[in-house]
Amino acid sequence: MNMATKHEVLQDHLQDWLAAAGNKEKRGALTKKLSSTLKMHEKSVPRAMRRLQLRSSSNVVRTGQPRTYGTDVDAALAQVWELMGYPCAEHMTQRTIDEHIAECVQEKEWHFSDRTTDLLRAMSEGTRKDRIKQMRAKRNMTRGRSATTPSPLKGMIPIRKSHTWQALGTGYLQTDTVVHCGDLLTDDVVYSIGCVDFRTYWSAYTAQWNKGQEATRTSLEVLIARMPFAVREIHPDTGNEYINYHVHRWVTEHGIDMTRSEPYKKNDNMCIEERNHAIPRTEIGYARLDDPSLVGLVSALLRLVCIYRNHFRPVRRMLSKIREGATWKRTYEHVAITPYERVLAQDDVPEEMKATLRAEHAKLNPVVLRREIDRMKAELARRIRARRITK
Repeated sequence: MNMATKHEVLQDHLQDWLAAAGNKEKRGALTKKLSSTLKMHEKSVPRAMRRLQLRSSSNVVRTGQPRTYGTDVDAALAQVWELMGYPCAEHMTQRTIDEHIAECVQEKEWHFSDRTTDLLRAMSEGTRKDRIKQMRAKRNMTRGRSATTPSPLKGMIPIRKSHTWQALGTGYLQTDTVVHCGDLLTDDVVYSIGCVDFRTYWSAYTAQWNKGQEATRTSLEVLIARMPFAVREIHPDTGNEYINYHVHRWVTEHGIDMTRSEPYKKNDNMCIEERNHAIPRTEIGYARLDDPSLVGLVSALLRLVCIYRNHFRPVRRMLSKIREGATWKRTYEHVAITPYERVLAQDDVPEEMKATLRAEHAKLNPVVLRREIDRMKAELARRIRARRITK
């Protein structure tokens, strides 16, 4: 109950209050009744009655700006608003309002006076916004609830920004998925999923069928097992193949931290974004892989490509990036270094792991690896062509 309603109730009982002058019992009963009805303290009722007696009805001071647009203008605005399909006030331009008023007059559906019509035409956009907001609330036309509420996990997984990577050691992996759908993103297809260590640029990729939560968790197990050092953190984007309870529970059980990128900020995941082009896109291409029997071949191909690039393809890292006017000045390493050499140069990698890595490197032949990669790529291309012909 607002104050205006309380004043009306008190005004209705003012004559009864005056008639009970000198009768303590009647005034006491009336006071209790008004106090209970209006939710006022019993001492406030006599004070309010005294103010009503002293108030001059002929000299009422009304504060605030005088009301320009009455209920008739609101009704006229509501009619135009409904005819236009309930738009926002910004879309109700002066020209469209005049057109709708003219059409209503022509169809003899405009029953407002000339003064009301002139006031409606003179109404500012801000006033229209306020009145349309009130009309939406009265008609219960406010926005409904979204059917896709964000996962609570997004609040539990912290965001790591791009400038925080430089101070980290080995074992902090950026991860992402690449879809091999061609030019049609429908149905289930083969996905490449990869991990890249920021400090050493050591890469690991594999393939899976679709991007289900369980499939992604299994792929992460395979990729983390291929890392030549202990994994301390994984950092995906905000895709639901990573931000789910299956993956979060698995990394928690294995003592691995988890961070994520800020939505629509690819620079927070810069290394894996660059490797997505260098490995799966360069070696596999952009063809549509919609056959689950290709998962094994693509996985084997990606593994060989990662072995070749980690051991025999040097990488020149960017050291600094400074903005000068409208351009960026980037400074790179003078000598390119392979991820294998970077791992051996890290002080936080145990010597046992380095010895194992040296033994594996001694068994590798880059020429043989490259020939096997080319053979697998030719086999993949042959199977893709055969499937197209079959279809």
